[in-house]
Amino acid sequence: MNFVSDLTITSLDEIRGYDIVTGDYLFTLDELQDATIANSEDRVDITGKNGRLLNSLKRNKSVTISGTNGLINSALMALQIGKNQETKDTVIDWVEDGVKVLASSTTANTTYKAYGAEGSEIKEIYIKNSDGTLGDKLTQDTDDPVAGKTFNYTVGTKQIDFASGQFTKDAELCIFYKRKINGTVVENISDNYSKKCVLYIDATGEDKCGNEYRVQFYIPKADFNGTFDLALGGDQTVQAFEAMSLSGACGAANTFWTYTVFGANAADV
Repeated sequence: MNFVSDLTITSLDEIRGYDIVTGDYLFTLDELQDATIANSEDRVDITGKNGRLLNSLKRNKSVTISGTNGLINSALMALQIGKNQETKDTVIDWVEDGVKVLASSTTANTTYKAYGAEGSEIKEIYIKNSDGTLGDKLTQDTDDPVAGKTFNYTVGTKQIDFASGQFTKDAELCIFYKRKINGTVVENISDNYSKKCVLYIDATGEDKCGNEYRVQFYIPKADFNGTFDLALGGDQTVQAFEAMSLSGACGAANTFWTYTVFGANAADV
């Protein structure tokens, strides 16, 4: 392939991260809104008579990689907070609003199985007023239900039993309880800090003649910043990230990054 000096980047394809010690795959960011590789160095001027510039000393070269992904990536989040993601059984809080009392007027059902100490699996139930606000609170008990105060719950059938005559069949409830589920968990621990990884940034480009090329930046040691925002609200929730490229990586002692251009259909050698 001839040397390619001029190239237009037409698309930013993806960023991949790998464990810096084992090389194991960590994450792929393939919905990138933007990414920047910022390069800087300090310059100290050497001056002579009347401030005449004679020369300069250059030092403290640095590289920062930053960007924004359009999706939340839990593996990247784990790297940013310094705690590996886990798939495990965990307890979550759950609310069911607008649960209707069944035709018997003495029972209702939770959609899922409430989790907790035996006899107190459900935290509380509120009777909804006609205007949709929460009214009287009922608590779980193992004795016979008392109208306006308590209810019974059977975990196996997910059935709630109320005192006879307390409700009409159209009554609605708001139920607060815990569930035990299996999910992906990322836990932000107070004394864990952001980690390092190997990064590859892939892009697509074209030369002046319209020939397509692949572009890859290789960052052998990217030290991630643990300062980031996850904006939750009306706008799209995105994941911003920033990492500092460090020298001293195993096998690439003095390399901040490597830029490689190759043909879209380049043959193996």
